[in-house]
Amino acid sequence: MKNAPLILVLVLSYLLATLISCEPKEKTNSSEWIKFNDQKTGHEVWQITSQDSMSEAFYFYAPSFTSDDKYIIFKSKRNGTMEVYRCNLTNGEINQLTDENVGSACIHPDGENMVYISDWKYYRMNVHSLKKEMVLDFTGKIPAEPQFRPSLTNDGKYTVVYTKQDDTICLYRVNLETKEILKILEQAGGSFSHQLINPVDPNLITYAPLPDTQNDMSRPMEERARAQIINVNEETNEPYLITPYGFRATHDSWSRLGNRYYFFEKSQPGWLPASIGSIDLNGKDYTKHYTNDSIKLGHGTVSQDGKWFISDGQEPHNNPLILLNLDDGKTEFLCWPNASIERSLGNVHVHPNFSTSGNYIIYTSDVAKTGTHQVYVIPIKEIKDS
Repeated sequence: MKNAPLILVLVLSYLLATLISCEPKEKTNSSEWIKFNDQKTGHEVWQITSQDSMSEAFYFYAPSFTSDDKYIIFKSKRNGTMEVYRCNLTNGEINQLTDENVGSACIHPDGENMVYISDWKYYRMNVHSLKKEMVLDFTGKIPAEPQFRPSLTNDGKYTVVYTKQDDTICLYRVNLETKEILKILEQAGGSFSHQLINPVDPNLITYAPLPDTQNDMSRPMEERARAQIINVNEETNEPYLITPYGFRATHDSWSRLGNRYYFFEKSQPGWLPASIGSIDLNGKDYTKHYTNDSIKLGHGTVSQDGKWFISDGQEPHNNPLILLNLDDGKTEFLCWPNASIERSLGNVHVHPNFSTSGNYIIYTSDVAKTGTHQVYVIPIKEIKDS
């Protein structure tokens, strides 16, 4: 055939074009970085986003850094819905990762992938290569679309999801290897929040029952629990985190080591003094690690090595970030995010969290000139080492 070479070239060109079209398409924005020194502390702060569109860090216990500290993930409303983006911390370049509205996401314990649920499906996406795979389709397996809590075991094998249908709310433990979806709690009426799986033992899951009864000091202690703990193997559901009379607990989370459960203790009534506390795996050894008489401590979590704790304050327009050394109790004020924390302005909370290495902090504030939620990062290695 005289035209065979030409046909072969056309076929190869078509195949090459097809392969190229299948590669991940990155929607890239140039760096939006604004680096400055905090006026009160002098510490360096990186404002990662600076568009007029709302951008937020994920919840305070949702890991947001890849393990090599190269990328962070965050959500932004640049296209009308809360999609997920990444920022390269070496040059500030921002890439869009999802085209769908994602309520919650986090970095997988492997430090490479982002995991999230969209349209009934649990996805895993490599934050470096952007290779995406569907891990589990919940369609037909549970009665309503699953809601994702960014809580996984350290081996990445287990997570928890929940569903709401009419007046019934259900909690499930999900084995991402075997695809087993185990219902561990079903509740008609009322609700719950902050569902968390122990990072080491997948049989232990905590949650905060709603309505919250902690402020009713006339109740027996066990009826004032901030958190219940489910033991899947023993088929028990018992009060776990209970504050003494005159106090309440909020914003609890497991340590990555799985051996302690951290929380904020607030005086009632009045909030102050406020403390950072923890209990052991058995709900004992109630320990106050730090107390402040004037700052309304509110959100934060422990570093993955268990040595440091980061806390925000919750006084509107006047709130610091405090780094606590859990070994010696010493504190360092990192900066003053001064988020509005006003419902009329979007109810912005700082929600700080550590990188895997513990060398960076991510948080949200609307204090910038745009008056819009923005994402910030603070490098803290030198601060910790000093």
